[in-house]
Amino acid sequence: MKKAALTILSLMILLPTVAGQSYYKVRKQTRISTGLDEAAAIPYEDDAVVYITESTSVGASSPTDAQGRRLFTIFQYKEGGQKKPFVEALVTQRHDGPVSFSGDFKTMVFSQQRPSEANRNYDPLGLYFAENVDGEWTNIRAFEHNDAFAWLFSPSLSKDGKTLYFAANFEDAIGGYDLYRSTLNGSTWSEPENLGSSVNTTGNELYPFIHPSGKLYFSSSGHDNNVGGYDLFETAFINGRWERARKLPSPPFNSLSDDYHVYISEDFKSGYLTSNRQSGSKEIFTFNVDIPAFESPQPIKKTFYKYRIYDKKLDSVDSNLFRYSWVINDTLEIPGHEVVYRFPGPGTYVCKLNVYDVQLDTLVVGQTVKTLNINLNEQAVITCPDTMAVNTPVVFDGSDTYLPGFNVGRYLWDFGDGTYGEGMRVTHTFYFPGTYRVVLGVQERKQNRRHEPQMKDNFRDVVVTATE
Repeated sequence: MKKAALTILSLMILLPTVAGQSYYKVRKQTRISTGLDEAAAIPYEDDAVVYITESTSVGASSPTDAQGRRLFTIFQYKEGGQKKPFVEALVTQRHDGPVSFSGDFKTMVFSQQRPSEANRNYDPLGLYFAENVDGEWTNIRAFEHNDAFAWLFSPSLSKDGKTLYFAANFEDAIGGYDLYRSTLNGSTWSEPENLGSSVNTTGNELYPFIHPSGKLYFSSSGHDNNVGGYDLFETAFINGRWERARKLPSPPFNSLSDDYHVYISEDFKSGYLTSNRQSGSKEIFTFNVDIPAFESPQPIKKTFYKYRIYDKKLDSVDSNLFRYSWVINDTLEIPGHEVVYRFPGPGTYVCKLNVYDVQLDTLVVGQTVKTLNINLNEQAVITCPDTMAVNTPVVFDGSDTYLPGFNVGRYLWDFGDGTYGEGMRVTHTFYFPGTYRVVLGVQERKQNRRHEPQMKDNFRDVVVTATE
């Protein structure tokens, strides 16, 4: 006999709320909140949000299952609109949801509890797919690896719709619920693969969310010697293996209470949280980065100091009869008719070609004169290594920023991995390999209450490598 389903839909521990945060604004979705459990919010097209709730369409509590747990229903809410079931055909007298969509919102996968012919004493929670055809969800079909003796819960579909993550209490689970992955090959889903001990523990791992960047976020009661309930973690599949899970920072993601689910936007700037950090029930929170927006950062332009100096009009060169040299600003003489020289810094340089007649022992009249102006680009400048290793603190320096006449007030950093910083020099550690776009925004000092400070922002791509 396989493990019976655990009571995962009504877990709650009353602990104090963590107050304050550095770069995020977190607020409760009061228009969704009912005082009952709401969870697993994700965005839907036309500015809607889809989530699961224990309430009904009129705000009353839902019926209960045989174990006394209130039933979850899939709802949607649109700003300025009303809360209502997402798809009426999916409303049952059993547990429904959560859901996940492909990036184009053409494919949906959702959890749903249905009677089992193979096990009449147990109504398993399984996964089901549907297709969006002209605005209608049709072709509802079961995931081929549903199990009559297990619960498959909280699916997350990759952006391209070809990789599925979910929690399940299969027989091979390390703990109560483990995270699994299945890939779509043609029209067939592969046998679910347990993500292994870097991700799964002897506790429960639930609510996976696969980000378009490849990071996998999830909730766990077993990592980090956690004895206080559920916290949020992240991992990534690098070089054929899952990186050891890392706990997300607190705040905004984790608190002293239970934190169950996170959805993070593709640019890492906003998202949804499920937590009981303010009450005894699961509630949905939104979060947004609390720093000025970087509208359209540009790549950092390099200032070139090394130049090849030559005279295009010099038809022929006779080193037996003539001696050639370039004189820079009447102080430095470099032998040769064609030279490569690295200038010491910005400035105006007068380069004169001297041609000396060896036989007449005199300079040839009409020397070539070139004037070279080397100017710094007006931009925010990031100084750091091009390549760095994971788990290694690296200094990012903005002190070479050149913005003449710009009254600098703040240096703001976006490291491209969902983390931010402030200051002319900051130290940052990347925890997963990859290529990251680091943006430095230099904000003008605010002059008065009505003044809207300008922002100058530039980016630099860095490569983070795995350690052996």
